[in-house]
Amino acid sequence: MRRLVISAWVVIVSAVALAQGGGGILTGVVTGPTGAPVPNAPVQAKNRQGGAIVRAVTTADGRYRLAPLPAGSYDISISMPCCAFEPFARQDIAIQAGQTRQLDMRLAEGVSLNTLGDDPGTLAAVLRNRAKVPRGPVPRLAGRPDFSGVWLANEDRYPEPPALLPWAAAALQERLGNALKDAPHTRCLPQGLPTPASIGPFMAKTVQTPLLLVVLFEDSGGFRQIFLDGRPHPPDPDPSWVGHSIGKWDGDTLVVDTIGYNDKSWIGIYPHSEMLHVTERIRRPDVGHLEIRVVFDDPGAFSRPWNQTLNWELAPAEEVVAYVCENNKAEHLVGK
Repeated sequence: MRRLVISAWVVIVSAVALAQGGGGILTGVVTGPTGAPVPNAPVQAKNRQGGAIVRAVTTADGRYRLAPLPAGSYDISISMPCCAFEPFARQDIAIQAGQTRQLDMRLAEGVSLNTLGDDPGTLAAVLRNRAKVPRGPVPRLAGRPDFSGVWLANEDRYPEPPALLPWAAAALQERLGNALKDAPHTRCLPQGLPTPASIGPFMAKTVQTPLLLVVLFEDSGGFRQIFLDGRPHPPDPDPSWVGHSIGKWDGDTLVVDTIGYNDKSWIGIYPHSEMLHVTERIRRPDVGHLEIRVVFDDPGAFSRPWNQTLNWELAPAEEVVAYVCENNKAEHLVGK
């Protein structure tokens, strides 16, 4: 699973830039291997000179429009949820002031090979559309937003890779070279941070009280605790797969601080050290969504903090299910 994240220094292009330097438009249609339009594809244009970013999402007929784009060269990318389509990238697309340029993009077939049951993105779409999210105000508990509910977890729509230290970069290349055969999930171990299995079509169920937020997830381990009672971290936490989490409120945003990770888990496909420190800012902007902004700070593996933005969707017709893994030796992958 890809679990890549957005860099903190991203600058969103504004109307001021258009007025100062003139701007252009990039438009087109995104299609899949068969030529059918791909809806809801996240299209990103990143300026090669200043790093500014403009984003758009394709419509039902696969069309997108990126504007305003100040004159310059852009890297265009699309990263769909695993695994129906391969990631798309096109570099050095020139945009002139006042120009409207057409760029149609064809996504290559992904590793699911059009097998719907093997494609998490397709399964997530089914779950997403199975029940209508009710309207109404954000529920509250003891004066705070109540995050309780069953949520469909989603990956960052506009991922950026982390800035890896040399040892971590070498470990990543080794993992890619052996087809990720040593991924924790192949050995029935938790995979994914800050919440294991927090990518579609997996579910997470949050149960909130004034003093504790519990997250139940569909993976090995099965639960995570976020203490809201004012306790500090233990001075020497015993390293674990989910770490030790404490939270405090900043208005209607819950700020969760987690330390005490072991170095056995993966963040997507990336390694980390026991120095990992994760900060999450969680808010419920409306009934149907949780917005989670994550900062992974690990001076043992990354040269700078690594950021991620997640948007979980309420799944009122769903429930988390028990997960039991029996492949704890993975002998078919690693040999005897």
